[in-house]
Amino acid sequence: MDNMQELRERTNPVFNTAKATLLQLAQAGHADAAMMAEKLGLDLAGMTYSDERKKAMGQSNVATLELRYRSMNAFIQATGAKTVVDLPCGYTPRALEDFIADKRYIACDLPAVAEEMGPLVDKMLAERGQKRDVTYHGVDATNYASLRAALEGAQGPLCITTEGLLMYFTDPELAALLDNIRRILEEFGGVWITQDPEVSRVYISMTMVVMNDPAKAKAAVDALGRSANMSAVLKAMAGDKAQSTLNASKSTFSGEADVKFGNVMLIRGAPEQAFAAAKDALRAHGLKAELTPVAERMPKLGSLDPERTELARQAMEHISLWTITPDGDAVPLADAGGDAFGVSIKARGGVMDVTLRGRVDSITAPEFLAAYEKAARAMDLTDVHVDMSALAYISSAGLRVLLMMIKAVQPGHVALSGVNETVRDILTQTGYADMVTMA
Repeated sequence: MDNMQELRERTNPVFNTAKATLLQLAQAGHADAAMMAEKLGLDLAGMTYSDERKKAMGQSNVATLELRYRSMNAFIQATGAKTVVDLPCGYTPRALEDFIADKRYIACDLPAVAEEMGPLVDKMLAERGQKRDVTYHGVDATNYASLRAALEGAQGPLCITTEGLLMYFTDPELAALLDNIRRILEEFGGVWITQDPEVSRVYISMTMVVMNDPAKAKAAVDALGRSANMSAVLKAMAGDKAQSTLNASKSTFSGEADVKFGNVMLIRGAPEQAFAAAKDALRAHGLKAELTPVAERMPKLGSLDPERTELARQAMEHISLWTITPDGDAVPLADAGGDAFGVSIKARGGVMDVTLRGRVDSITAPEFLAAYEKAARAMDLTDVHVDMSALAYISSAGLRVLLMMIKAVQPGHVALSGVNETVRDILTQTGYADMVTMA
């Protein structure tokens, strides 16, 4: 692993979950996914389990992933868009799907993913003698300039997809994404489609379908028709084991990243309130949503037998794909600034003075980490002072570097100055404000 790749993994390890996604698609019988996994050196043996309970959880994960991926493909086709913007593209074989052949496919993900997947897909297309309009771009979804650069020369209307993205965002990151998507759709036209707001509901439903005997699974699906609160249904079916079942499922594949879930767009808790909050969040950023039952584009699932596939289809009557478009009555957005990144570091004895400029996000955080560690190796570090007066934004990737600084010194020895309102809100909402001093 080269040094830049290592820095990227340490500042944003969540992209490793995308490799689990590829393996799960391969296990579901997707031939291109299996071929990609082999070419990437990924081992399907990592998806096998000796424990029967974990094996059942693994099967539930595979079925959930396959349903989301194949149904998203069906909804993409239904939009009729000639340009698909896959955000994030991950390690999926979507560029090789038949329905992409007559479209422009713009694959966007973290640089580490794009740089690995782009050459691989080009090679696989060349081996098949296929020529497609497929490009891969390293972006940060919260960084408008990086997204807009990926769309250079694109023709609208667009179909923007997000699959497995929103759950990794804090509320400030979500707000930046919503503004960026609105800007893009207002310029190019088209739609943004996603199942992400209801991802936990999809998983709960598929857990009930896969991990119960058919009769009990049927009773659970029938209960879904009488209640929008899927967590309550799961608890009624599984009792006190419900939450432990969901928690254990997160560790069924060793390559998955440990991330905290939670932002206003994720439908949890009291469903009516959660749906209202999510729609309010969209409205606050000049967007509106139309909800369509996933069952309307229910795919054939290779990971489930016909009886359970039908039960899954019935469950998907109660879960929606969100089609999101700009709200024409919304207040115009302010111009998006360039916010070019910069970092400078000086040492004063054991004190490290850091000055940050522009944006620290998934693209720039590796440079921030490299500069910090280079300076730290040359000194006996006791205190860190970070001048943020020229810092416009910091994402979770940048916060990981800040956390490394906090862990390197005694509590209370990381001080921030010049913190603007946007950055202060991010630090407060993520709990970092309690770990530093701010002037």
